[in-house]
Amino acid sequence: MRHAFSLCRVLEAGTPDEWYDLLGVVRVPVDRQVPDKLRDGLLPWALATLAAGGYGFGRYHAGYSTLDEDGEPDKSFASEDINWSGSGVLVPADQPPGS
Repeated sequence: MRHAFSLCRVLEAGTPDEWYDLLGVVRVPVDRQVPDKLRDGLLPWALATLAAGGYGFGRYHAGYSTLDEDGEPDKSFASEDINWSGSGVLVPADQPPGS
């Protein structure tokens, strides 16, 4: 079974027309001894990818999943929604940084 991290841009976020534009998929090896290690690595991978890729302001969705026969994300194990400023994570005004 193939596993991967994927990154999508969320378009029309928060509306009934919300949809996901798949930006990329990276296959990841699973360590059978510590399978949760990949789950823990999803957010750091997504943030590094956003920072390195020059992605602009918007909402993004990162996922850790299996891949179907076409190489598309299939069964999800973990996901993260990220509000991105273009250079870092946006934190709601009522939430202190690091929470």
